[in-house]
Amino acid sequence: METLSVRCNHCGAPLQVSDAARFVTCQFCQSSLEVKRTESSIFTEEVAKIAENTGKMAESLEVIALQNEIEKLDREWGIEQMNSMVPSRRGPRPPGNPWFGLVFTIFFAAGCFSMASLASSERVPDVPGIFIFVPVGMGLFALFAGISGVFKGETRKAAQASYQQRRTELEHQLSTLRSK
Repeated sequence: METLSVRCNHCGAPLQVSDAARFVTCQFCQSSLEVKRTESSIFTEEVAKIAENTGKMAESLEVIALQNEIEKLDREWGIEQMNSMVPSRRGPRPPGNPWFGLVFTIFFAAGCFSMASLASSERVPDVPGIFIFVPVGMGLFALFAGISGVFKGETRKAAQASYQQRRTELEHQLSTLRSK
């Protein structure tokens, strides 16, 4: 087996290593070394530095993974926001307050029910009976839509709270990693 002469990367002492050796310990400074070969040269590198660099790379990869997760979360939330926008003539706008919508719905439904009550009273005798059902139907539909809007609003609020909580957790993890 052939031996090659190289220098210790830590103290510069001459070392004799075999052709097949991948690792060697310097007999002078006791450094653990990796034997590296290229087509034109052979040299050593301290294993401790390799481990340190690997650790730094792992931390960097973890930071990148967290940044990517935050970007993905923001992108998904942005898509969800765009899908929930209400179309209008001046472009999409965010949905309004569902509780205000419910109050308006109750007011509208009360108006519809009072119209039906007025139409069925004896004071307006020429109104056919079928027309009583139109305002009643409109009032019932309005109540259903208003209550549905409140549930959608509460679901949206819960989704936003979940998004904010997850984003805060990820940002905390990221700041902890960066402060190391």
